[in-house]
Amino acid sequence: MLNQIFDQNTEQDVMMSEKMSAAIDLWARMYEDGGPWCNAKTGLHSCKLPVIISSEFARLVTLEMEVDITGSPRADFLQEQIKNFLIDIRTYIEFGCALGGIVFKPYVSNNQIVIDSVQGDDFFPTSFDTSGKMTGCVFVEQIKRKNNIFTRAEHHEYSNGTYTIQNRAFESHSSESIGTPIALSDVPEWAQLTPDMQIKEIDRPLFAYFRVPQANRQDRHSPLGTSVFADAVETIRDFDAQYGRYLWEFKGGELAIDVADDLLQTQSDGSIKMPERDKRLYRGHSVRAQDQSFYEIFAPQLRDESLARGMNTMLKQIEMQCGLAYGTLSDPQDVAKTATEIQASKQRSFSTVRDIQKSLQSALDDLIYSMDKLATLYQLAPQGSYQTAYDWDDSIVNDPQQRKQMYWQYVTAGKFPFWRYLVEFEHYTEKDAKEIANEAASNLSNPFDFKQQSGDNNAAT
Repeated sequence: MLNQIFDQNTEQDVMMSEKMSAAIDLWARMYEDGGPWCNAKTGLHSCKLPVIISSEFARLVTLEMEVDITGSPRADFLQEQIKNFLIDIRTYIEFGCALGGIVFKPYVSNNQIVIDSVQGDDFFPTSFDTSGKMTGCVFVEQIKRKNNIFTRAEHHEYSNGTYTIQNRAFESHSSESIGTPIALSDVPEWAQLTPDMQIKEIDRPLFAYFRVPQANRQDRHSPLGTSVFADAVETIRDFDAQYGRYLWEFKGGELAIDVADDLLQTQSDGSIKMPERDKRLYRGHSVRAQDQSFYEIFAPQLRDESLARGMNTMLKQIEMQCGLAYGTLSDPQDVAKTATEIQASKQRSFSTVRDIQKSLQSALDDLIYSMDKLATLYQLAPQGSYQTAYDWDDSIVNDPQQRKQMYWQYVTAGKFPFWRYLVEFEHYTEKDAKEIANEAASNLSNPFDFKQQSGDNNAAT
């Protein structure tokens, strides 16, 4: 369909292989309904692990995230415009983690900058620079009305300081074809769009691509990102199958009583009627009562514990493949016991989160740059410089216990006041913390004086 979008002299090749396209489709399906193996034919139900994994990474990445744009009235305008976008940033990052990436594309509406989030299966890259940064992309939008499907393809391309935007619209009666070209004005929602536009004197595209920062093992030659659960696809499929066996263990092991047919009630049509107590409890057998005991109880021993242990082992494997700490998905009571193993497990998760945060910060820098250029182009706010500060809260990506221990060493060395340590790590109020520090200092024979330290820092504050 994309080959029909542009005229021959402006047509661009889509920089996405069939392998990569198929992988994105698979990740999207796993995220939405569990994957192609979860259907009525197989009888398998998804445990929603792709959703849980993507959501957990998005939570860890954005939990204490703060973005401040300062420096001028232009900076204040940009801060106000990005505020609503940041409220929902966790949702956008979850989509990006699930499908390998997401594009943030700002545009102007009613003298305000609105940010559109384009998920991984709704954009098609057309060019990358030598560093692997996306410089061209086609964004596809569809509107369905009755029997008509309207498709708009928006092509962005950056090259040598010039940014080109092309909009093309099509109408079709079938999802199998892009249809025939129509004017943008034929669709009310697109009537205000310009078919062709060029913007000069810029040094990067006016969109931002957030990419999951891990090696692309689906297509080693593609600069596109991969899902956070890409390396665990087969294990997730096996886990869903094992969970199906786990459920069947309970269903197949339900208590039942086998009774001879001639001891049950026979209907006029010759069928057997179960007692009213519970039809699941009694099962008829085509034998006579004198040929067997009055009844036999069917109550096999369940193997749920062994199945659960196997499933827990699979969850640990998935945690390893996705870069999560043990105990995130698996049973936290059944994790590595030694301090070294626990630290290594946590550090794996911290490192993964930190890498994603760096990638997101780079994408937000590109987004804010694009917003600044649009503000200049449409004269939305006075020109001026801006500085962007990011706060990710180091306690999320560093071991909290290690950080606590490090600051206690500062306290004992006289480099950090005891009362501030109590506020930071023991959650005392400043007033109570200073009272405790003063009391501790009065009982010390050591020349190191907590009271003096607390007073000095209080005065400085």
